[in-house]
Amino acid sequence: MSEYKTEQKRLLLEFLAKNGDRSYTIDEIVDGIYADAGESSLGKSTVYRQLNQLSETYAVRRFRDEEAGRNLYQYVGEGCDCRLHFHEKCLQCGRIEHLDCHGSEAFAAHLRAEHGFVIDCGQTMLYGLCAECYATAERERGGQAHA
Repeated sequence: MSEYKTEQKRLLLEFLAKNGDRSYTIDEIVDGIYADAGESSLGKSTVYRQLNQLSETYAVRRFRDEEAGRNLYQYVGEGCDCRLHFHEKCLQCGRIEHLDCHGSEAFAAHLRAEHGFVIDCGQTMLYGLCAECYATAERERGGQAHA
């Protein structure tokens, strides 16, 4: 029985790690594992339990999509502390990047010092276009793209 759970966790981590620049709902994860490995016995409740455990160890980041009213999950791996930096999500391709730089730290410090607002960096997602999608949009519009 323990080996079965280990195999399910392995399949889950493989799928998420392979797609670490994206976020997924529980349904998308189950469907993705099935498409990749043909594993049909991996149910939503099992994935949900595994994701909760992985979120506690910070190997997987869980964030709330308030507009859609659902949780999304992204693999971040060991040693990445998403609580300490902002994230950006491309509205075109869906790619998520970690903004682990001094600029986001400076902005958080500015908000705290000048506005008395302490931001939760790990829950902060900036939405826009990644460089690749922006360049594509600019080409399609003949150099007229605006972010």
